[in-house]
Amino acid sequence: KDTGEVVTWGAAGHGGGGTSSAVGLRLAAGVASITANEGAFAALKDTGEVVTWGFDFAGGDSSAVANRLVVGVTSITGTKLAFAALKDAGEVVTWGRPHEGGDSRAVAACLAAGVTSIIGHGKAFEALKDTGEVVTWGAAGHGGGGTSSAVGLRLAAGVASITANEGAFAALKDTGEVVTWGFDFAGGDSSAVANRLVVGVTSITGTKLAFAALKDAGEVVTWGRPHEGGDSRAVAACLAAGVTSIIGHGKAFEALKDTGEVV
Repeated sequence: KDTGEVVTWGAAGHGGGGTSSAVGLRLAAGVASITANEGAFAALKDTGEVVTWGFDFAGGDSSAVANRLVVGVTSITGTKLAFAALKDAGEVVTWGRPHEGGDSRAVAACLAAGVTSIIGHGKAFEALKDTGEVVTWGAAGHGGGGTSSAVGLRLAAGVASITANEGAFAALKDTGEVVTWGFDFAGGDSSAVANRLVVGVTSITGTKLAFAALKDAGEVVTWGRPHEGGDSRAVAACLAAGVTSIIGHGKAFEALKDTGEVV
């Protein structure tokens, strides 16, 4: 509400109804934003404090890290069943289901400072540091843990942004190169178009299980699950030049061209 109060309703176990009663007084005012996953909620107050409720295993119970969530949090990101809070000093605090990103102890030293943004999707988190390094944790198959080890050296510096879908990640480097990891079928394997992703990419967009890269000449390169946007051969001639923007949602892409045409 405009007073900063939070009102909940719906299935109690998922955070609705009376589930928030235990933290009700802390939600009565001063809440700036709310982040949800599939089983819990995390409210960020204007003081930098975090308040959680919902299923304990999904992050509704943040008592294990409560002392680190009292002040200084600037944003909260979620995976399906975990949360990650970014603090004003660039530190990351995680909680929720351990193997879905709630346990970041294996990369704790990398997350102690210098993180500028966090992306959470599926069952894994990726953090981008002020050095351009990418740090991954969570379920390996979804892009966390050791999944990025095959491209680790290419993620050590120079990464400008990260795009995620439901099974893979794509990092755009400041040189215009794209680096991918995660489930092969979802776009973690971009080897079929690798020669077109070495330089000149300006942005990356995702559907559920595919990616599309826009290059500086207006060319579009796609990969991932073929019938969800990864295969654009049927419209290749239309995507060879002149594209100004791409929108991806669900299982399809739409490209807008400088002529006003939609592909």
